[in-house]
Amino acid sequence: MSINIKCSLIATLLCGTAFAQNIFEGQIVDKNQRPIPFITFTFDEKDIHTDAEGKFKIENLSKGKYHVEINEQGYEPFSQTVTFDTQQKIVFTLTFHSSYKLDEVTVLGHHHDFTTANTERVDQTFIQENYAGSLAKSLENIAGVNASGIGASASKPIIRGLGFNRLIVTENGVKQEGQQWGADHGLEIDALNVEDIEVIKGPSALEYGNEAIAGVIKINNNNLPKKNSTSGEVRALYQSINDNYALGFNLKSRGDKFFYKIKGSYSDYADYRTTADRIYYLSRYLPIYNKRVKNTAGQDINSEVQAGFVGDKFRSILTLSNVNQKIGFFPGSHGIPLVDRLQDDGNYRNVEFPYQSVNHFKAISENEFRVDTKNTIKFITSYQNNHRQEISAFHTHYGNQQAPTKNPDLELDFKLTTYDSQLKFEHNHNKNFKTIIGAQAQLQSNNVAGYNYLLPEYDRNIFSGFLIEEFKKGNTWKVNAGIRYDYATFKSQGYFDQILYDYLITQNNSPSLADYYANRSKTINKNYSNLNAMVGATYQPNDLWDFNLNFGTNFRLPTAIELGANGIHHGSFRHERGNENLDTEKGLALDFKASFHKNDWLISASPYLYYFSNYIFLKPSGQFSILPHGGQIYEYTQSKALLTGFEIEVRKKINENFDANVIYEYLYNRQIQDNNKFGYYLPFTPANNLFGQVNYNIKKSAGIFENFNFFVNGKYTFEQDKIALNEDITPSYFLVGLGGKTTVKINNFTANLSVQVSNLFNENYFNHTSFYRALQLPEQARNIQVMLGIPFGKK
Repeated sequence: MSINIKCSLIATLLCGTAFAQNIFEGQIVDKNQRPIPFITFTFDEKDIHTDAEGKFKIENLSKGKYHVEINEQGYEPFSQTVTFDTQQKIVFTLTFHSSYKLDEVTVLGHHHDFTTANTERVDQTFIQENYAGSLAKSLENIAGVNASGIGASASKPIIRGLGFNRLIVTENGVKQEGQQWGADHGLEIDALNVEDIEVIKGPSALEYGNEAIAGVIKINNNNLPKKNSTSGEVRALYQSINDNYALGFNLKSRGDKFFYKIKGSYSDYADYRTTADRIYYLSRYLPIYNKRVKNTAGQDINSEVQAGFVGDKFRSILTLSNVNQKIGFFPGSHGIPLVDRLQDDGNYRNVEFPYQSVNHFKAISENEFRVDTKNTIKFITSYQNNHRQEISAFHTHYGNQQAPTKNPDLELDFKLTTYDSQLKFEHNHNKNFKTIIGAQAQLQSNNVAGYNYLLPEYDRNIFSGFLIEEFKKGNTWKVNAGIRYDYATFKSQGYFDQILYDYLITQNNSPSLADYYANRSKTINKNYSNLNAMVGATYQPNDLWDFNLNFGTNFRLPTAIELGANGIHHGSFRHERGNENLDTEKGLALDFKASFHKNDWLISASPYLYYFSNYIFLKPSGQFSILPHGGQIYEYTQSKALLTGFEIEVRKKINENFDANVIYEYLYNRQIQDNNKFGYYLPFTPANNLFGQVNYNIKKSAGIFENFNFFVNGKYTFEQDKIALNEDITPSYFLVGLGGKTTVKINNFTANLSVQVSNLFNENYFNHTSFYRALQLPEQARNIQVMLGIPFGKK
């Protein structure tokens, strides 16, 4: 939703016994009546501070008129004169407002806030109404955001052509750690129970550190329930693309100072439908019977419990969550691609070999202490355990390898454990000047097992510290600048594959060549240190224009797979070879955004530029592996690289019922050779695209239905002919979607119903960044989605 923000004043004079004379009390809340804690505002040129519940109290105040000014980051600056009597309680409500009202399904695109970051905000309504089977796919209608899909039920986000280990996803301030280097699995996040999301585009290393190059997808699942309330919702979902039946629920309750939340979801889906009847892999065609991608069925079971305490000076929230997924691999993409493994077995819902099982457990403790009116301490600790397994009937490419006696079908087993602690101190010198000092420590270990080998066992520790200064000048300027230092250690265990060595010798290969291939990973012991800096500014000269500019350095540590891999990775259809001599990936980033908003219009343009001095990427070597079914060898290497582009967004309120928006995304990148001439394009780059949507809203009743909202959209994706060496050109395509929502009311019963159709004309198309693109497997067929939400309780 493209919005302005206004601050409305609700004044209620309370009658009753007075505990003190001339007391002016109040509270600052958001549009959902959630308190906004620990902010500073001016009251008659004096600084006033709210507590953990957004409350404030001013004693010994004389009758008269006083000037209130609120300049809190994330909300439009507010200035108002209020009249005070003897006892009075006032609630300041920061509410979203638009001079042209857009439908709830659109992004909260223009928030006119006072932050330097290039940020888009969406809420739970947006996620649910744009739900596309996974979280990353559900965000693709945000400018600059794409997804790398893995079938119909999993995906990973991409921002401005950078994904995997070049952007981070956080939940309640903690970075998600779950083998994010892999292209064959998605995020372990319960998308249907996300409360709200901030998409921060551009350089973010200053506060978020390693891998925050493209930006941050910041998930906020720690919103406080309204005091003395109990409410929730039950949801049911059906998707035709894979006959997905899903149920979800959430419950939240709060008394005075204590609250709790309970969330859960379950989904069961079948093999998904596509538009092709065959694929091409390793110089041969493989059939797709009945145009259903065999063995892509699965189940998701997710749960979360949260409890918290909110006091006057102290707030603490504990969150425990578990995400569990079992999903099949298409047999043609895993192991030996035999035609008989693709035969229709008459059951689209069963999960056979091969499949993956992922369980992600996470515990987060958030604590915030207001020392006094100027100083706040925040402390976050977390524990994550990501256990990922690939299970496949024992098979070997080498005649001399025997099946293990224990768990003979366990092909790969990864156990990633991460401990993280963050300490942040904020000092408000005055209403215009703030200092933030932070420190972070992350300890991570990865253990492996299984009859196959892909990733080495390793330990990685990162210790960081940062300093940020924020300065404001009235309601016009805000500037922040800071530095960050990171020190990291990485230790991995080498692995020599004796079985592979013996096999290669029997195939008449030389001992030196056999030794080269059998050294699947070397022992590595390295230290890294990085110093980064960033400066950002926002300028709002009037009510019509906003300008944001951010410039800074960024960095990314090489991953274990980039340092130590040497062998076939069936999940990515290639032989990958790591490089233990890789340095930290470093670069510069520049991000600019200009927004114009007047009457019924919002127009924004956001150009950006990334320069990498040593970009890490997989380079097709042109050399074919001697390993059975190895294909071409891809080597991790580094080079200079340039990535640039822009996003243009236009929103227009046509009349009382119609509004529309258009987004154009352009992306260009190149390697830079040693002679400073452009080389090949970078691999796996999303194509440029144009998206448009028209919304039609009717605020009328028809029987049991109230208020109708309809939309139709189209997305044209240009041909991707700017490809890396040995990539295939991806043709252009045009997709059409439509849908609607309404509220069902029968006496005291209320439900929210939405129906939408994607790929309306069943277009046969390829996504250049799809996991299955290398197989020439088209994307999903037409999908009809129905969602019913039933709210309950007292909000």
